[in-house]
Amino acid sequence: MQYTRLFTLLLAAMCTLLSPLALAHEGHDHNHWTSPLLHALFLLSLAAVGLACVFALYKAINRSSSRES
Repeated sequence: MQYTRLFTLLLAAMCTLLSPLALAHEGHDHNHWTSPLLHALFLLSLAAVGLACVFALYKAINRSSSRES
C-alpha cells in the first residue's frame, strides 16, 4: 500500500514536470544556437534525478527486506 502511494506521487510529479505547458513559455526559442545544449542539459538533469529516485527506492526496499529476515 505504501509503495502504491509513493508510485502515484512520483508519477504525478513526473507528469507535472514533463507537461508541455510547463516547458513551453514566452521566449522559449528553439532557433537560438544554445537551444540544443540547454535542452540536452535539462533532459540529462531529469534523468539524473530519476536515477537518484530509483536508487533511493532500491536502497529503501533492500533495507526493509533485510530487517524482515
